[in-house]
Amino acid sequence: MKQQIIFIFIISLLLGGCGDFLEPKSKSEFVPKDATSLDELLLGEAYLRYTQGTLNVFLHLLDDDVTSAPYQETNVGTDANAWWAPYTWQSNIYEVMETAGQTASGINIYKAYYSVILGTNAILDYIVDIKDDINMLNKVKAQAFALRGFAYFNLVNIFGAPYNSNKTALGVPLKLNSGIEESELKRNTVEEVYSQILNDLLEAERLYQSLPADQQWLPNRKVSLPMVQLLLSRVYLYMEQWEKAATYANNVILNENFRLLDLNTVKTQSDEAPYDPTYIDYHSYTNSTEVIWVYGNMSDVTKFVYNVSAGKEQRPFFKASEELMESFDETPGDLRKERYIIRSSYEIINKNNETEKMPQAFGKLNTSSSRYSQPASGNGIFSRSFRLSEAYLNFCEAKAMLNKSGDANAGTEALRMLNKLRTYRFPAGYQEKNISNPDELIVFIQNERRRELCFEDHRWFDLRRWGMKQIKHTWYPDATSTIVYTLLENDSGFTLPLPPDALELNNLLEQNPLAPSPRDGSLTSN
Repeated sequence: MKQQIIFIFIISLLLGGCGDFLEPKSKSEFVPKDATSLDELLLGEAYLRYTQGTLNVFLHLLDDDVTSAPYQETNVGTDANAWWAPYTWQSNIYEVMETAGQTASGINIYKAYYSVILGTNAILDYIVDIKDDINMLNKVKAQAFALRGFAYFNLVNIFGAPYNSNKTALGVPLKLNSGIEESELKRNTVEEVYSQILNDLLEAERLYQSLPADQQWLPNRKVSLPMVQLLLSRVYLYMEQWEKAATYANNVILNENFRLLDLNTVKTQSDEAPYDPTYIDYHSYTNSTEVIWVYGNMSDVTKFVYNVSAGKEQRPFFKASEELMESFDETPGDLRKERYIIRSSYEIINKNNETEKMPQAFGKLNTSSSRYSQPASGNGIFSRSFRLSEAYLNFCEAKAMLNKSGDANAGTEALRMLNKLRTYRFPAGYQEKNISNPDELIVFIQNERRRELCFEDHRWFDLRRWGMKQIKHTWYPDATSTIVYTLLENDSGFTLPLPPDALELNNLLEQNPLAPSPRDGSLTSN
């Protein structure tokens, strides 16, 4: 079994190519001798590190929280089709983006997640032969199962149909060991992938619960028991198993390591620049009491939405949509509108004919102190996190759905948690919501989820599971024209196509149903 590790990269050819993600850096084979060595290998090959890109790299361009900024020319040598393709849901998205200058590996989300999976498989195969402290071994195995479950959760929600829409549809191939397959792998169904996700996460939970309490979570960037429980609440929410979703969310809420961050304590102005808001990194254990686990590369979030234009102003091609900005309560003043949405130094005229600094299509990120609107990357800076507020929202949504099915007490519980969360998001004197109609409560919680979790890789998945309603995106091909592209209700574009190289390297993979390409847009003149 240990000899398999040097050949794991070959397996990637069966799944679409993962390069040399586990190929030895020298002729000698690395053979882990103990749990510590395995833990180090896990960190290097399976974690979603701040240096590892291509995870959901263009996913945020698909949803309705983003829209085009006013027209501007691109830099010389830059092709706007690189972000036009995902923004307009083109079925030949990869071909267009590559033609526009993007590398195939730089946009291959499928490949990136399978690299994580292959790393976890290697650990789980190796560990059966390791003799070491049982707690150390269980800790390593728990991390591997948690990371594999998370990777498959993302894959199936990007490349498979929503579970509540068609769980018998094709999902993604399940690869659960590091050995070389005798034949290429077919796609498992969405239901089969979800079943494996639950198996992995429940085993991770069991292993974490076997550890001493002080080893079940540490602010050390590693997955943990509360991370696993929050992900379980998310998975059960997507599966519409409301009781389990609420139970796991409540387990996280009751965890004494975390508490909601009062946004009243986050400054919005600095003495040096009194008219400019300041921002904190909400994906940081130091800055936020809500952070459970951090992951992801900064460029994945900002690559296509920050400073890609020509000229001195370097203004982005995209901004936060009007619908998102208008969803924040003006009275008594939702603090998230200024704390969560990073503003550009570029000024625009909004639809009320007012001048404002443009709200950008990203937020909650670490920003440069020298220029408040500029994302800052570097050692230990992550672009995403698991936060306590999601547990509140998962609990609220699950209870609201139980309320709709006739459980009146569930509606009371949903309102209680909803108001508790919102108390930390508004100035003192917040007036609690009292919504008695079950359908109105569900809609309000969905909108609250949009406000709280904006630009954190939730919105696209939520739109899919909430019925795949129609989305319109406006594009400016030149200074005088406007094109509106429409993703129709239940459109096949709500599920991304598999990358071409995955299909070329695995003959058993079936492509998803594709929409007409390129999509037609309605052209008007300004």
